[in-house]
Formats: sequence, C-alpha cells, structure tokens
Amino acid sequence: MTKFVSDCFTIMRVALGRRNENDPDSSDSVMLNYLNDAVHITMAGDVTLFELNDTLEFTIDETNTTGVYTFNDVGASDNFRTISAQAFITLTDPPSESVSWNRLRIFQDPGLFFQEWGVNNEDVLIPGYPTQMLFYGTEFTFRTIPNTSYDVKIYGYKLNPEFSTEGNPELPFDFWVRYLAYLAAYNYSLDYRYDDNALAKIKEGYMREKSLLLGRTHNQLKTQRGFPRF
Repeated sequence: MTKFVSDCFTIMRVALGRRNENDPDSSDSVMLNYLNDAVHITMAGDVTLFELNDTLEFTIDETNTTGVYTFNDVGASDNFRTISAQAFITLTDPPSESVSWNRLRIFQDPGLFFQEWGVNNEDVLIPGYPTQMLFYGTEFTFRTIPNTSYDVKIYGYKLNPEFSTEGNPELPFDFWVRYLAYLAAYNYSLDYRYDDNALAKIKEGYMREKSLLLGRTHNQLKTQRGFPRF
C-alpha cells in the first residue's frame, strides 16, 4: 500500500499531541522540515537498510590524464556514498570470462592516499592498470591513471533525498512510514522541550519502529551465508 508524506504527518501529530494543523508550531511546513531532517540527515546515521544499497557503474580511460572523475563525469547522484562499499575494475587481459574483474581498493582519507601516491604529480605518473581509488567529497581519483578503457563498479550506499514541498510526495517504501514519523516526532519533542514522561513515550515508539525496520533488514540478510573477508 502506497504511503505518503501526509501519512507521516498524521502519525507525527497523534504522537506529539499536536493535532491542529493550523497551529503554527505544527503546520505542514514545520512537520515537513522535521520529516526531511529525519529522512535525509538523521536516518543515515541511525540505520543501514538493505534497500538503500546501490550500484554505480562507469568507464574510465586514457583520455583523462589526471585520474580524477567527478560525480557529474560518471553520472553519480549526490546521494551516493561508499558506506561499507566495495569496488571492482575489469582486468586488462582476463584469464577467463568467469575471472574478468579485480577488486579496487577504496581510500576515503586523502592523507593516506596521497602519502602513497604523491600530490599534483599527474605529469610524472606512468599510465597503467589502476589498483586504488580515492573517494573524497564528490570525486573519484584513480591511481595509477588508466592506460586504456576500464569498467568500474562500486557497490555502496545511498542517502535519501529530501521530500518536495510540492504536493503530497510518496514515501520511497511504505513500511518506512511509522519509523520516519516517530523519528521526526522524537526530534521535534526534543527541540520543543517536552516533559520527561512525554519524551519517554515518544522515544519508546521510535525505538519500537526502529527495531521493526531493522528486523526486516536482518531477515533479508540472515539467509546469506557469511564468509571470511581475506
């Protein structure tokens, strides 16, 4: 069943005891601000969900002599992140069709990356097979710089965009509705200094919905057999 932003507002107002949408402290615009903060900012540090895994695929080649590719260059969304990410690059001469990709090591600390490769030294780098990649801000930097065309796949995580202020947007997934509503309501109750009893009740609802949401992800992952990463 499709759920909408308005469904979150309804749950938020009931949980908060702010049922009058004409109250300036609980208007649609105020509720939307708290909901957007919840889905775009707070949620990313609160839960890691199976359905937010994402794949980014693009090609690098010898025409780029710096090895630096921006999000715009590769068609990546600003919401793409490398939380728990893995990257792979095609081999130059694969031994077989079944072994045609190699793991690409990801750095997110430019200090460590450029300590190994040097800074602003593209003019002395010898083109070859890239083995490492720095993901920093909205740029990917490959080393060494490619000597021919390679396909790259990055399996990462994406953040949620904010909901539009126009109309009544759909939620990305219907089963997020109560979690998002209670997360936003809890943040609201903290800012508006609800008393301890009210805060405890709202937090209890938020923790319950978070547990149920993570339970779905756990059920999706537990069927996969674990393996050592070495």
